[in-house]
Amino acid sequence: MKNFIKQFSLFEILLTITILGIHVYAATADAYTFPNYWFKRDDAYYYFKVAQNITEGYGSSFDGINLTNGYHPLWMLICIPIFALARFDVILPLRVLLIVIALMQATTSILIYRLIKKYLSHAVAILAATFWSFNFYIHSTVYQMGLETPIAALSVVYLIYKLSQFEETWRTQPITWKQIAWLGFLSAIVMFSRLDLVFLAVIVGVWILFRGTSIRHVLPFDILIIFISMTSSVILRTDFNAYNTTYASSALEATVIALAIKTLSLYFFGVYQHPRTKSILRNILGIFYATLFSSIITAGIYMLLIQFGAGKNFPRSAFALDFGISLLLFTALRLTLYPFAQPNIRSAETPLTQLKSNWRKWLNEGFAFYGVLGGLLIIYMLFNHFVFGTSSPVSGQIKRWWGSLANSAYDRPTANWDSYFGTGVSGLNAWNPFTEIFWRASDFLRPILPGADKYDERFYSVIIIFTVFSFILFLFNRQKITHTITKMGFIPLFAGSGIQLLSYTATAYGGAKEWYWVSQMILLTFGFSFLINLILKPLQKIIFTRRLLEIAALLIAINFAYQFNRVISTVMVHNYFPPDRAYMEVIEFIEENTPPGSVIGMTGGGNVGYLIKDRTIVNMDGLINSYEYFQALKDGQAPIYLREHEMTILFANPRLLEIPPYFGQFAPYLERYDSYGGKDLLYLLEEPKY
Repeated sequence: MKNFIKQFSLFEILLTITILGIHVYAATADAYTFPNYWFKRDDAYYYFKVAQNITEGYGSSFDGINLTNGYHPLWMLICIPIFALARFDVILPLRVLLIVIALMQATTSILIYRLIKKYLSHAVAILAATFWSFNFYIHSTVYQMGLETPIAALSVVYLIYKLSQFEETWRTQPITWKQIAWLGFLSAIVMFSRLDLVFLAVIVGVWILFRGTSIRHVLPFDILIIFISMTSSVILRTDFNAYNTTYASSALEATVIALAIKTLSLYFFGVYQHPRTKSILRNILGIFYATLFSSIITAGIYMLLIQFGAGKNFPRSAFALDFGISLLLFTALRLTLYPFAQPNIRSAETPLTQLKSNWRKWLNEGFAFYGVLGGLLIIYMLFNHFVFGTSSPVSGQIKRWWGSLANSAYDRPTANWDSYFGTGVSGLNAWNPFTEIFWRASDFLRPILPGADKYDERFYSVIIIFTVFSFILFLFNRQKITHTITKMGFIPLFAGSGIQLLSYTATAYGGAKEWYWVSQMILLTFGFSFLINLILKPLQKIIFTRRLLEIAALLIAINFAYQFNRVISTVMVHNYFPPDRAYMEVIEFIEENTPPGSVIGMTGGGNVGYLIKDRTIVNMDGLINSYEYFQALKDGQAPIYLREHEMTILFANPRLLEIPPYFGQFAPYLERYDSYGGKDLLYLLEEPKY
């Protein structure tokens, strides 16, 4: 035990004690506070109820009737043993889960602290770990909802931590297949923590396999550029509404083809060679020829697929736009990276020579990494196919179906460029809480750009100013930049986060939520730490001022923890609510107006399904229902399907059921008998009334 404790610094021990102390206090709060002030998100209870049903022998099912796979697997595995306790008391697992999440939060914060302390500075490491631990937005989004985000954050940070160790190892000693396979396994853990992190996992493989070459620094960005270029070209040619309802799937098909053709073309035209081996003009010409050739081939292949009936309708002029956008971005990327490339490089292997020298190593190591990553993914998909009838979570399929509908009752897909890039000016925001800095700074531009109609312009002007300032700062610290970016895995983290964002905004996904963006929060925590460290760099060189900075960081940390604890102790009260108070008023209403043993349909219904007594809640939107129900809903047979599966009562808003995705299919089968909170209790009839 003593040796274990010695592995931790005093700050790490104090941080862990503080986090656990605050959360132990919260975990012992009144039962009423848990569903109303802590685990408030309905989606979390989908996990909780399924985990409970698994332990009680009902299988992977929310309602004990329909099998479902609408969740991320790793978090479900963690929830299962915890929610075995629900048979004794439904609040007890919530108390235990709160502590388990706090342990994950403390571990993640310690890893962030160690990474930043090693590659930046002690003072900045204290600030970053404290910020991650006690920032209210991060806590409420990542740790307080009860969703999969705590294990996703921990797995991503741990993968980056192991990549930093690998970065030091491969430069001094040979790397074995076992080491590569282990990193593939860690990447698979990241993927199973949130399945959309598969893009980060794949990019990590590129980063590992092409170490020692300039390919690893450029290819991840190129993959992101190709994704942006092709999808945005189609949007520019059509509009967001037409794109979401008609062209999204064909744009993705064209993107997949472009990824293969363009990356190969860039390689064989020598664009992935070290930029210092050729003049800037020759590099630009190489980019031009590679982009032109690959754009023509990509367009030709897709047009041929359309002729054979394999492709879908596609605006052909989008290929010309894609050529221009990708050429511009490929060139801009390489011109940006050029000043940071190692100088005095006189010669380099040609692409063919490099391929002949490395193909065997790339193939073997690629098999070791992607064999593990891809093999585990294939096993997961096959298991889903044979057990649930579909190879991917039904929840994701349903949300993409919602996005393709013209007027869905649920969240709409990307409708503007702000949402497409996740900047949140008038839509989806994937970069919180950091965009708040730019919003506040934009107020200083009000005298220059006055008026409420200049709101967006002020925001983006601040971003441009910040970007230019950061680039200038980076130019004066080129050597430090290259070293830190490489050791801390910035490139795979940036590219993976960008592609994950586009996997929602460019695919007509309806209902992307704020907790999806874990890797973006981690990326910007590292990024702002790096920037702060560069600003404070002159003070770090003097022992006295360095110590002052560390003391200041500790004082800030104490204040953050104090403010955080004050809020938590105010919300998670003790001995305030009566022990016999209903967990939710709506549950009390349903129990009073339905007989025990009732099977009740709800749109959503996660928290009610978990907390209600002697009744079964069936999820009607399909997010945590079976694939068969999803098909019945699309075919207009949902009421018949649910009646055949024992459901006799609905608690829903009838007006919601009139519009997509329900299309009024329930109306002939419903008979109202009570109301509460804008929803009706309705009988589901065996035969339609009309």
